[in-house]
Amino acid sequence: MWSPDSKGVRRAGLDATSFSVIIDMKTSVVLLATLAVLGSCTQTNIVLVITDDQDLTLGGLMPMEKTQRLIGEAGVTFTNAFVTTPVCCPSRASMLSARYQHNHLTLNNSLDGGCSNAHWQQNVEPQSWPALLHDAGYLTFYAGKYLNQYGEKDAGGTEHVPRGWDWWIGLVGNSRYYNYTLSVNGSSQFHEADYLTDLIKEYGLEFLKQRTLLDNKFLMVLAPPASHAPFTAAPIYQDHYKNVTALKTPNFNVPANTDKHWLLQMSPVPLPDSLLPLLDEVYRHRWETLLSVDDMVEAVILQLNSSGLLENTHVIMTSDHGYHIGQFALPWDKRQPYEMDIRVPLLVRGPGIVAGRSVSQPVLNIDLGPTFLDMADLEAPSWMDGTSFLPLLQDTGNLEDNENRTFLIEYHGEGTNTTISSDCPFYGDNTVTECSSDVMCKCQDSKNNTYSCVRVLNPEENVLFCKFEDSLNFMEVYDVNADPYQLTNMASNLSSADITKFTTWLNRLKQCSGSSCQFKLTSSRTSGWQSEMQMRRERCLTGETPNVCLKLP
Repeated sequence: MWSPDSKGVRRAGLDATSFSVIIDMKTSVVLLATLAVLGSCTQTNIVLVITDDQDLTLGGLMPMEKTQRLIGEAGVTFTNAFVTTPVCCPSRASMLSARYQHNHLTLNNSLDGGCSNAHWQQNVEPQSWPALLHDAGYLTFYAGKYLNQYGEKDAGGTEHVPRGWDWWIGLVGNSRYYNYTLSVNGSSQFHEADYLTDLIKEYGLEFLKQRTLLDNKFLMVLAPPASHAPFTAAPIYQDHYKNVTALKTPNFNVPANTDKHWLLQMSPVPLPDSLLPLLDEVYRHRWETLLSVDDMVEAVILQLNSSGLLENTHVIMTSDHGYHIGQFALPWDKRQPYEMDIRVPLLVRGPGIVAGRSVSQPVLNIDLGPTFLDMADLEAPSWMDGTSFLPLLQDTGNLEDNENRTFLIEYHGEGTNTTISSDCPFYGDNTVTECSSDVMCKCQDSKNNTYSCVRVLNPEENVLFCKFEDSLNFMEVYDVNADPYQLTNMASNLSSADITKFTTWLNRLKQCSGSSCQFKLTSSRTSGWQSEMQMRRERCLTGETPNVCLKLP
């Protein structure tokens, strides 16, 4: 098994050999003093598992029974975890930088769109929270998918190792399960037949086996390709869910009317019955890929426990964004502002966390960095837009302050001919993208699928207000408590005063940076807006629309 070269050697701190020398010399005073220092330190080890395209709202956690038991039931399960940009590279950039998209400037998955480009490598990457943890003495390890353009020739090739990583096993390009290239501390390695999730697991276990209680604290990030396309399960799990079908939510294959952005109205709507078995196939294959991730999580927890490290280690599992499979007659993808694309799993266990808690306070992917710095007794720098949720984990402080959150969802639409099937009528059209003949050439994205949304979430209300940057300045507005599947756009019910108010909040968030991104609203409603929302709630509570109602305030 590979071990790090001079770029990845253990830095200052006691290792296992030093520990043996102390014992052999029988210098009990030194040993006791060392253990006393270790016992007084409140820094913790951090293990982060980042899955790819794993949803929450469609049952994406269901196949990961071990993960739910070993992390969620042993710690905290968040029910309102969101990403701020629902697509791979921008979301991962937000996660790593703790900044909104408008501040890190990774706009899409392309190099021209800022994905692992020179700006990212020179200006954002060096200020990421992993680099800050490294500078503070943490030993750092990364294995798996990083950013979609990482390792490509025009992005610096495999020689580029992002600042702050001691052990670096970075996947070149986008998620794959076989036939991939890794940058192993800057050296290119091609793997044809090694199932990537299993290889990531083995690298991670090798790293953990070399750790002891007397080492420096460590950060380990494991980023498997599951459950991203091409949805290739390990041989042991192929056809494991052969009888499972896609979850038919109330908005499944519901044609988007004129109250949805034009992209959702593209034909065919609804999807013909002949395509539905393909959605079932995608759904179950995604689950099958996650079974290997579940095995990886179990192996990591067992190794941490065997090494005596588990009690001082925070273990976090989350995804880079959600996913849709058939909702609003969209085949399968992400990129939209709706619940299935922006909600993600978030499970955390670790020291000081009471087991088996469910936390409803909203948290964002940009909050991960400040939280990890908090775990390391470090203050988050002023340029980070997120905030630590460690008090929520430890159930300390005034938790009511965290119940009220107003945040931004932003997305830049992408148009490229590289993801359009050659037999589609849009081939050669650079205003749309993700158009496959497998799904009758229905496109999943467009250049003017560019939007920004303000989300107001507190115990009294749960509102999404979105504006699209197209010729229509199209708006979509949803009361998510009364309409959790976002079937009815309420924009036409807003008064001009409502629109002005929401737009003001939205513009404020679109320009925010650091602490200015943290603000709370007491209420988003004017009288007209409130009366309409109240009517919808009453219809839900009286059973008039039970199929789309959740528990309401």
